[in-house]
Amino acid sequence: MRGVFFSVNNDTERIQLPVNPPTINAKNQADGETFKIAKLGTVNVPKDVELKEFDLEGFFPAQDYHFLETEFKDPSFYIEKFEKWMEEKTRVRYTYVNGSFAINELVTIENFEYDESFGTADVNFTMSLKKYVPFAPKKLIIETPKPDTPAPTTATKKEAPPPQNKKVVPQTYTLIAGDSLWKVAQKYTGNGNNYPELQKLNGIQNSQIRKLPIGLKLKIPPTWVK
Repeated sequence: MRGVFFSVNNDTERIQLPVNPPTINAKNQADGETFKIAKLGTVNVPKDVELKEFDLEGFFPAQDYHFLETEFKDPSFYIEKFEKWMEEKTRVRYTYVNGSFAINELVTIENFEYDESFGTADVNFTMSLKKYVPFAPKKLIIETPKPDTPAPTTATKKEAPPPQNKKVVPQTYTLIAGDSLWKVAQKYTGNGNNYPELQKLNGIQNSQIRKLPIGLKLKIPPTWVK
């Protein structure tokens, strides 16, 4: 048996139209655009399909006719339901069954009009429905850029300034009785044959080697002093 049903809140609230409308339709249209191109004419650029729409037209009986699809209810029952759902922006499940095609869509009531004709208490109505696509706003998360972490700085050790060329004061040795250049070289280097270096540093002539006076201060080569 054919029937038109409306339900909300997962079928916790459900009604059926008492009289099937004479026409059940569904409207599909796309939001295409047309352009005129030179030497080609008008062209159509297809775009996404818009939300499906449905139009209903019928009446709510004011008495218990024999052809009613449901138990009789006063027209005010249906009017109050549809107006309440519309005012509260309720998403409604619209269902049409046992016809040549079926409808089972979540919709919103976009338009609801009703009137009463003279000669009868039945209430005529027209209704426009539009498919509803569930969506939920997403919370925008703004990421705060992290401050650039400076690369760890290694403490630069201050290099000590190069030592200034200080005048090296040569170490001296004072001759005592029995000393000779050979003995002094032997004392500092462990090899008396190194005495010529000591002789040259102190400017001693070969003729003076054997006549060195006691108490003479000799400059010792720096390389001999550890």
